[in-house]
Amino acid sequence: MKKRTSIFAASWLGVAAVWLGGHFGPGFATGAFSTTYYVRHGAAGILTPLIAMLVTGGVMYFMTEYARANNVRNYKPFAISCYGEKGGMVMGILYDITFLLTLFCAGGLAVSGEYTILNNQLGVPILIGAILTVVISALLCLYGSKLLSISSKYMMYAIVAVVLLITVLSFTRGDYDLAGAFANSAVNAKAPGVLPAIGDGILYGCFQSTIVFNVMSVADLLEDRAATRKAITAGYIITVVLMISLVFMLFSYTNVVDIVAGTKNLPVLYVLQSLGMSWLTGVYVLLMTLAVLTSTAGLAHAACVRFDHLFGFISNVQLRRFVITAIALGIAGGGAALGMGPLLRTGTSVVGYIGIPVLVLPAFTVVRAKLQRNRAEKEPRAAAVSAPVPTR
Repeated sequence: MKKRTSIFAASWLGVAAVWLGGHFGPGFATGAFSTTYYVRHGAAGILTPLIAMLVTGGVMYFMTEYARANNVRNYKPFAISCYGEKGGMVMGILYDITFLLTLFCAGGLAVSGEYTILNNQLGVPILIGAILTVVISALLCLYGSKLLSISSKYMMYAIVAVVLLITVLSFTRGDYDLAGAFANSAVNAKAPGVLPAIGDGILYGCFQSTIVFNVMSVADLLEDRAATRKAITAGYIITVVLMISLVFMLFSYTNVVDIVAGTKNLPVLYVLQSLGMSWLTGVYVLLMTLAVLTSTAGLAHAACVRFDHLFGFISNVQLRRFVITAIALGIAGGGAALGMGPLLRTGTSVVGYIGIPVLVLPAFTVVRAKLQRNRAEKEPRAAAVSAPVPTR
């Protein structure tokens, strides 16, 4: 009799955690993404994460399932397998550009957010914070996709718990004004209207689609198409719940308009400080640290999978991964030097727009069609194998 596996030990949940880990960077944990893409639209922005993550989830499913089914979790051979030799070479270059820009921008946000929190709240020197981030991220990549998925899974549990705790406390102990927020939504909003809110939601979904390379890099953990569906469905549900929780919380604090205007870069911390609970700040620092580690480790692992062959002259696998991680996070450090403001306002938009022709549209058309064709070709063969042999 086959032994049943607990849902918490399921490999597909670890893959979902890698998606969430790439998303739960400081842009999410600080609330900066929430204010930039959602709260600024007033009440109209509260539910648009549902649309945003449909875009991201679709890209995640089609590309990860193709990577699993064809055993091409490195996006270079993925491109050749999906688009042919010539088309694959072009798409591979575009994937490289998109990934490096994501590393520069999303990784830069992660490192910049960690610098800000550790330095402002704990007095940790910036250099020490950078070294710790590189070392821990490299350690999480040393033994491949399995260790990354397991570590991401447990960090995901902690992040979910902390975000929900912060949300509950903000509504039970905080000085929020939900009625006033809805009544003055059009006045407080920087970009009121349903269409602008939907447009920003879709752009955000396109930006977050670029972390599909992180998820593809652990596609070998998925046993079949059903497991891919479970991973992406779990990722969608958990991400949407947490995003809407944060957006709703920040929206309910009517003075969050100052944050949207750019006078405060850490909106969640702003709300926490208004609660007057010093211990909660420590919990938030933990949240930020976990968010950074899940983001940087996912990006670093994708870099290790993609560029491993370029460092084949380093015979020790663990040392090779450490070197690639250090270089990758060095690129992220270059992005961090620009600061959170420019990365949030300009960097994410640029990456999002690039993601539309490179990832989003091809995933919903070309990759989806390839998957359907592959399944159609396999089903007749499977039927022929299982058909009974006629007897005379």
